[in-house]
Amino acid sequence: MDVLYIALGDTDPQSAVRWWVCEDSDISASGTGSLIDVESEASERAKDSARLDTVVLLPDREILYIEVEIPGRSQARVRQAAPFAVEPHLTEEIDDVHIALGDVKQRGLVPCMVINKLRFEEYLSVLEEAAIQPSVVTTPGMLFDASDSLYLIELGSGVTIRTPDQLAVVSEDVLVPTLLTTVSAVDGGAKVTCVGNETLLTTTRKAISQLDDDDIEINLVSFESLLTGVGEPSDLLNLQQGSYATRDSGVMIRQMLNKTAVLAGVCVVIVSVIFVAQGIWADLQADKLRDEALDIYEAVYNTRDVSGNPVFRMQERLGARVNEQSKWLSLLESVVGATADVEIQNLDFNESQNKMGIQFFADSYQEFEAIRARIENLGMNVEVNVAEQQANRVWARVTLSTP
Repeated sequence: MDVLYIALGDTDPQSAVRWWVCEDSDISASGTGSLIDVESEASERAKDSARLDTVVLLPDREILYIEVEIPGRSQARVRQAAPFAVEPHLTEEIDDVHIALGDVKQRGLVPCMVINKLRFEEYLSVLEEAAIQPSVVTTPGMLFDASDSLYLIELGSGVTIRTPDQLAVVSEDVLVPTLLTTVSAVDGGAKVTCVGNETLLTTTRKAISQLDDDDIEINLVSFESLLTGVGEPSDLLNLQQGSYATRDSGVMIRQMLNKTAVLAGVCVVIVSVIFVAQGIWADLQADKLRDEALDIYEAVYNTRDVSGNPVFRMQERLGARVNEQSKWLSLLESVVGATADVEIQNLDFNESQNKMGIQFFADSYQEFEAIRARIENLGMNVEVNVAEQQANRVWARVTLSTP
């Protein structure tokens, strides 16, 4: 099936969007225009408008991409346990986010996309206003398999850095130091694929030249080439899962039309019996699912008491477990004492993985780099998830760990 790709920059319905039509592994049409006119314009320029499948690309900065180990053999059990496995990686409440799950990988890890529910619903509302019903909603960073290359994608504001198990969006001001840190962590000869223009390629080559490593391969491809290599859109990690999954409303109508008048009375009786049986069965299933969920919860948190937020309770217990010489306490003192202009929004400590997520505002990119340098001097590993300009400050989300 031919595919229409639409790249949304934000939730403003008046903003221009970019679009491409991919037919027979080739871009047959593309353009920029109003979202409400995209499908009609693409259909006019496509060879077979009746076969267009729509894929909407949200900005990479809107999601957190992680791979986590989730207990459970069936897809239903994995989905039930996903919030408990993902929550330690978040800097916001688990009830405020939507989690989309991929297929379990060979290492037993499950790819997850996490997005704020309100933001996701704002994007869906914009699409609904434009009468667009996508079959897949994902991001540019999810269009390919990053197992054999480190990808840099330039599409809109910021540059996406995609590794096999992580994704981060950084501004051009901090691209070079972030790229050097990421490439240095790769064992063996790294392969870097730049998706964008010659400027991105030149910046990447200058940065890599500082490593003095001749085994690093650098390639440049266009974003259009990336789209033609996607294959089947149904194979992409889709945000439209769970309560946001698309449904075929015509199925029920077709079933109702197939009913005959002769069997109408019998059907009413059968349906009534089914509703009674279903109510009893639903109660039994609810008890069973509650017990299974508590089993999973107890395996993760060592308790069946689910009152309150487990992450906050863990943080409360943490104060009694770390001593005054802890690196984490030194770290907090370093960040908070760096300058009076640092505003820490949230801290999230993962005790089992010995990692901490920090979300804060810095006065400038220079101040952000100074803070990162302070933390690294303490012997910590710093993973930059997001670092972008917001108004007159720099908003950042980083994950810290000990070697």
